[in-house]
Amino acid sequence: MLRRFGILAFVSALVLVTGDAWAQSQPGMQDTERSATTTIYGDTGLWFVPAGEVLKDKDWSVSGYYINWDVKQGFMDISHFAGNFAYGIKGRAEIFGSVRVVTRIDRDTRPIFGDSEIGGVDNEYPYVRQGWIGNQFGDTFLGAKFNLMSESRMNPVALAVRGMVKLPTGSKDNQSGTGKMDTALDVILSKEVNSKTEVSATGGMVFRGDPDDFDLSNSFRYGVGVQFPTRSSLKFLAEFSGESFTSDSVTAKGATSLVADDGSRAPAISNLPSVATIMFGATWQSQKGFFAGGGLGWSATAEDRGDFKIDSGDNFGTKFGFQVRIGYHPPIAGRPVPLPPPPTPAPAPPPPQHTLTVDAQCNPCVVEVGAVANVTATAMDSIGCAITYRWTAPGGTFASAGQANTAWTAPNTPGTVVLTVTGTCPNDNMSGSDTVSIQVNARPVQTFTFEDVFFDFDRYSLTDAAQRILAQAVTTLRANPTLRIRIEGHTCSIGTAEYNLALGDRRARSVMQYLQSNGIGADRLTSVSFGEENPKFDNSREETRRMNRRAAMTVQLVN
Repeated sequence: MLRRFGILAFVSALVLVTGDAWAQSQPGMQDTERSATTTIYGDTGLWFVPAGEVLKDKDWSVSGYYINWDVKQGFMDISHFAGNFAYGIKGRAEIFGSVRVVTRIDRDTRPIFGDSEIGGVDNEYPYVRQGWIGNQFGDTFLGAKFNLMSESRMNPVALAVRGMVKLPTGSKDNQSGTGKMDTALDVILSKEVNSKTEVSATGGMVFRGDPDDFDLSNSFRYGVGVQFPTRSSLKFLAEFSGESFTSDSVTAKGATSLVADDGSRAPAISNLPSVATIMFGATWQSQKGFFAGGGLGWSATAEDRGDFKIDSGDNFGTKFGFQVRIGYHPPIAGRPVPLPPPPTPAPAPPPPQHTLTVDAQCNPCVVEVGAVANVTATAMDSIGCAITYRWTAPGGTFASAGQANTAWTAPNTPGTVVLTVTGTCPNDNMSGSDTVSIQVNARPVQTFTFEDVFFDFDRYSLTDAAQRILAQAVTTLRANPTLRIRIEGHTCSIGTAEYNLALGDRRARSVMQYLQSNGIGADRLTSVSFGEENPKFDNSREETRRMNRRAAMTVQLVN
């Protein structure tokens, strides 16, 4: 183990020492970026398969994963809720980690232990001895990935080595680990093809620490994956990953001492087949790096329960595992692209000639008779002359006809009026002119419409909603002092005609009192009660009958 760590430390030192030299940009090229995601361990990659690229200097990523798979021994379903992180160092390395905050294992063989084929122990979780271990704290993984080649440095592919240790925070007592440290070393190769598809492959060794009761097997693990389209918000992924063990069994040390809750005893030798999983998934990722995705994995080596005459409705769960992830990973450095060509120098300008143009503008360009519009003249002069202006029009009056910007008052006759402005250069009397047309319209007859005020059943007190409507009516009446209105009181058909006539009168007077209390003179207001005689809506249904309990304000006179 010390030798493996020594090699890893030497490679990391070489990467960091030479990082500044590798960081030099290629002449005539400019840097680019592309999106990336994390693996289940937190480093940059697809999902289970890592990528050869790493985070940029001082960039960081975080993610949360739900990881689920099945193993042959015990027909165990294994799930983890993991929190991951990573941090970039000089764009040449990243440190990362994953904490399996919750580990769940469901073992379905009954009895718990049986023959060595399906009733034995698993290589990673040999201490599972009951059908359900509950929610337990799992193992912690820490590692570093060193980028040796990168497409961002114009290499044809990305190449990296990754070292990782498993800290035994999951213990044999809670059945969520072995209680021993593991180490792993992987080589990773990846490439983005035509800025559309990312292909990644990895291979490496896992060295497992043997617990007190079992001799576990080391393994060679591998994976290959593809993700596309890489520059799109929605990405699709396919991966094939697996593990081949250096031994074909897990062997108990000495007499078998692991006893299940049901009294069955683990076999001395447990069969250990290779593992191979195919996974398909999809991930959505924003431009800023936030992502969320889901996937489905299929285990090629997990057994069908029916082949072992185990009665269970969970044959689907024996082969398939669901995967979910969410997190943040900033863009990574992409392959540089050529810089745009320098701009072509403009030809020398010809000798200046005196040109003078004038542009006339109006604001607004449609007014009522007697209203004011602002007119503006803008001159473009090639020699910087101090331009003088003169406005003329067949009708209306200018506030200052000799200014570039002035006000114009429309005549009292509707129609289109053409205004002309002339700009003159005193140096050589060169002039330019422009016109603007202003449409003069007659003043429209102003109309007013007030919202109905609604009352609760058999009530004439004003609700909050009614007071908000009346507050708007007060504003309109104050702004138009010649406006007079009639307030009509109405009721629904419930009750006698005499009672409803009196209730309608009280509703109308309630509105009138509100208006008067807010400064509207009594000489501008009249009231009348129609009771139930003039319904606006159908009185046969409650949902429309309640709309007849109202007071309406109608305009009586507009000067």
